Amino acid sequence: MEIYFTIGLIIFLASFTQGLTGFGFALVSIPLLSLVIDIKVGIALGALCGLVVNIYLTLRLRKHIKFSEIRYLIFGAIVGIPVGTYFLKSANPDLLKIFLGVIVLIFVFSTSFNFLKHYELNDRWGYLFGLFAGLLGGAFNTNGPPILIYFALKDLSKNKHKASIAGFFLVTSIIIVADHAFTGVSDLHIFYMFLKQLPFVIAGLLIGDLLFLKISTKIYRKIIIAFLFFIGVFLIIQH
Repeated sequence: MEIYFTIGLIIFLASFTQGLTGFGFALVSIPLLSLVIDIKVGIALGALCGLVVNIYLTLRLRKHIKFSEIRYLIFGAIVGIPVGTYFLKSANPDLLKIFLGVIVLIFVFSTSFNFLKHYELNDRWGYLFGLFAGLLGGAFNTNGPPILIYFALKDLSKNKHKASIAGFFLVTSIIIVADHAFTGVSDLHIFYMFLKQLPFVIAGLLIGDLLFLKISTKIYRKIIIAFLFFIGVFLIIQH
């Protein structure tokens, strides 16, 4: 029962984060889940919960989404996801934690120091960013960092930025969940865990979305970035 509520609290926090900021579900949930359950189980559970979040956000932002503008990202991700899933199934869990910690820290530093500049990127660059996102999504359910970097370089408006991310995440979430089920990464036990955690997903998502206009997103993102920094360091040094 204690583990159930601990997992629920993590899922709630991750759902709240993405409901409030538009991203961050996997970056918050997977490192924390890996501290209380097997990381492979956490990744599969996070993928199912994240799918619910992405469906909701896509419906909320559907007026701003043009799938023609993210098609290259999706094509790249379709190639990368199966490769990442194979790596997840065969890799050492300790190495996964270390690698995930490195990914989290790279994202933290790139965001904190704001070193990214804006470019008129050709949409075909989406193949490369989508491929890398797919690899990370299949292996760790953390396909966010490459996509956030891609859209940061594109310098889209706030609504279009958030909507494009939501649209991409929805498509890749469906592919990741299906791939996890097909390869055996996800099973009935994990699906039952997901059903038990669904109330936490919905509660966190709705509260985060409700507070989106009332709380400074900029300040909240700084809190999340600081939090992720400590998680990333812990994942690396705990071994």
